[in-house]
Amino acid sequence: MKIKRLLLIGLMGIGFVYADNVANSKSNFEPKVTTDKSVTLYFNKLLPTTQIDKIYSTPYPDTYALLLGQSGIVYGNLHSNYLMAGHLFNLYTQDDLTDQLIKINTPKIDISKINLSDAVVSKAPTKVNKKLIVFIDPDCPYCRQLEEQMYKQGIDKKADIYYVLMPLPMHPNAKEHVKNIICSNNQIATLKEYMVNNNENPTVKLADGCNIEAVLERTGSIARELGINGTPAIITGDGTMIMGADIDAIYSYVNGKK
Repeated sequence: MKIKRLLLIGLMGIGFVYADNVANSKSNFEPKVTTDKSVTLYFNKLLPTTQIDKIYSTPYPDTYALLLGQSGIVYGNLHSNYLMAGHLFNLYTQDDLTDQLIKINTPKIDISKINLSDAVVSKAPTKVNKKLIVFIDPDCPYCRQLEEQMYKQGIDKKADIYYVLMPLPMHPNAKEHVKNIICSNNQIATLKEYMVNNNENPTVKLADGCNIEAVLERTGSIARELGINGTPAIITGDGTMIMGADIDAIYSYVNGKK
């Protein structure tokens, strides 16, 4: 089932009614899986062909977060047949309920399984305690958008970034570009040329005898093991998986507590 990003008039109306009670709450909200069978029955009837893995409470009365497996998280209200996709924030505490739910339901990844010696490394200019492992295809437009945002927001100054290059078959020049980056005498500068400056033909000085086949084989193997079949995919230093170009989740991680 495809969930459209629609403005939920019914849900938003309820949100306005309870705005003073909810928005002014400065305490953290802890989502809990609902045990109310009537709630489960309602949403199962509303989405008869969709697997609902879990249903969580939210700060809004009669409004719930539905975990739909690969389709992600959507929000629904018991008095509306509309669903809303997106992130739910507490404007006072800046807590992201959606991000909370994603973290709760995403198992941690053992990053020791990833051979970081194969990665192209961007070290922060000062010692930091944050690490990002970024699976990217240099020709992937979403990867380029993400890299541009990371550069603009100074993520490279707040975290050590390990780029794991994964050329996808749909991009015919990606493998050549990956070789140019890995075999370059200045890997990060070459990566930036492709991904930030959108330069398709940068001047690259390649290291003698550089062969990337073994690297790509190891990268493909660990990507399959981790269930990564698209780019970008980001793994934080604490083993949290961030799928897609979610700059907000990355920003929250690098600016959060250790």
